Amino acid sequence: MKFHRYLAVILASLATFGCATKFAYNNIDWFIISYIEDLVPLNSVQESELENRLQDLQQWHKSTQLPLYIQQINNIQQQKRQSITADFIQQQGDEIRTHIRTIVTEFSPDIYALSLQLSPEQDQEFLENFRAKQKEYYDERLSLDDKEAREFYSERVRKRVERWLGDISSEQETIIKNWANEWVNTNPDWHQYQKNTYQAVSDLVEKKVDLPFVQVTTMQLLLNNESYYPETLPDKLKKNSAISAKHLMFIAQSSSENQWQYFMDELGTLKSTLIDLQK
Repeated sequence: MKFHRYLAVILASLATFGCATKFAYNNIDWFIISYIEDLVPLNSVQESELENRLQDLQQWHKSTQLPLYIQQINNIQQQKRQSITADFIQQQGDEIRTHIRTIVTEFSPDIYALSLQLSPEQDQEFLENFRAKQKEYYDERLSLDDKEAREFYSERVRKRVERWLGDISSEQETIIKNWANEWVNTNPDWHQYQKNTYQAVSDLVEKKVDLPFVQVTTMQLLLNNESYYPETLPDKLKKNSAISAKHLMFIAQSSSENQWQYFMDELGTLKSTLIDLQK
């Protein structure tokens, strides 16, 4: 099950869309339905019911979740750059993950209801498209050798840092390089996770008539996807979280006055956007 995460990330991370944020947010039902139909084409009844539910979800999100994001931004804005600690950064990451889990929890019953409405033909098409998207991700990311994976990771980190600080210094380039070298490569673990989740989705399609099994497995995929992690992955993720927090602290503490002001300006723009989205 992948589209629930797409929904959660769009709703919880709209900051990156800049001027298009309000348009994307106000048309979230269209974006989500388009994504779902890349996995499984819906009939008119299914699409209408999903659209109505997404509109309800957006109103719930607007009234209950946007204020939490604004509160988190306020907390970050109160920090001085030299007082930023790795623990504080990890706390922010934990809050974001909580935001996403809250959205998934709210929408999970609707995903379950939609899955029960799919015909056998739709189930098979979903399974095939799910597998195709997994393969696409594997080919683009998970099949990289260790050197390529670290280069990819380093470039992704650099772009994200530039997103919030603007141009970065040679010292910060070195921090990012050290970060990528220290990063624990989890690509093989995520590939095994792909296999585990594909098997679970295959079982759902095969045992569709067993409603207790379908309900338990669907909710497990949506709300407890960590249960499909290979044994080695949780510890690696924990290590990477600590590594990321440490190097982000180094980047924050090495930032110039101009960079820190750039960051504060970006946070202010984001907060203004979220306030506007509440209207």
